Amino acid sequence: MKNRRPCNVFWLVWTLLLAAAAAGVRMWQKATAFEGSYGLPVRGATASVVLVCVLVIAGAALAILAARQPVTTPPRSQIRGRRWDMSFFATGDVVFLALVWFGAFCSLAAVPLLFGQGRELWKAYQLAVAMKTWQGGDNGVLGMVTAVLALLAFLGLLQIGRDGFRPGRRGKGGFWAALPACAGCGWLLGTYRNCAADPVLWDYVPLLLAVIAGMLMYTDWAGMSCAAARPRRTLWLAGMTVVCSWVALASRPDTGTALLLISQSASALAALWRLPINLQHPPKVGSEDKLIPAVPQGTEMTTENKEEDTHE
Repeated sequence: MKNRRPCNVFWLVWTLLLAAAAAGVRMWQKATAFEGSYGLPVRGATASVVLVCVLVIAGAALAILAARQPVTTPPRSQIRGRRWDMSFFATGDVVFLALVWFGAFCSLAAVPLLFGQGRELWKAYQLAVAMKTWQGGDNGVLGMVTAVLALLAFLGLLQIGRDGFRPGRRGKGGFWAALPACAGCGWLLGTYRNCAADPVLWDYVPLLLAVIAGMLMYTDWAGMSCAAARPRRTLWLAGMTVVCSWVALASRPDTGTALLLISQSASALAALWRLPINLQHPPKVGSEDKLIPAVPQGTEMTTENKEEDTHE
């Protein structure tokens, strides 16, 4: 028991502390580092410099945690290739299920809002084209596409929570985790298209970083489920997803965007809650379709190699 460290608690505590600090600095930046009716950035503003430093410190701190994350090499007697697709198995883990499903329903709640915004922009675009006054801008198509992809992300997260809570047939985890990753791609395109039109305003950068971090986290999640595992990188991306999402939420985005940020934050916290446990004490495989429970609580698990297992 002495050597058994609650690594998931370390991840959650440090991630939430760093996210809270970054969000606080972002609120300070919003209050002091922009001026004028167009929100022009103040050159050399202290809050902007501090925010960059906090994000760099967060990335470095999470990288240190990832480097120190214990990864237990399973015995050779276990079936090869089965470990990584069990990395998010959470049999009976109510916390994991609640976090993933909360993220799923936040994504679902964003669908009508995003689709409504896109539809209104599409109507305005059609009217402007008919009156020959269209001068470019957002026509709402990417907004409606993002809404449809958010619905797919809801279905994917719903299935991820179900499969993790009650593991059954394996091999589909990569597909379900790829759905929110695809939603992140559409969201990224829409965000960049809408915000980058005016090069003077760089206030959208925290949101852009949050979307990219979440998309990469889901991509790594899917890759791990398909045995293309980079577990420490996945943990780092999950932590940065929470940090960047909280910074973007501190910017007070629209409701649809806020719901998507909350959704990926909840999913990232679920990954930080469960993945370290399964890396340190991986579930054992008894047969092709049956799982043997992991090491019982209170039993110390020994291993010959604590180094990260490379995919063969």
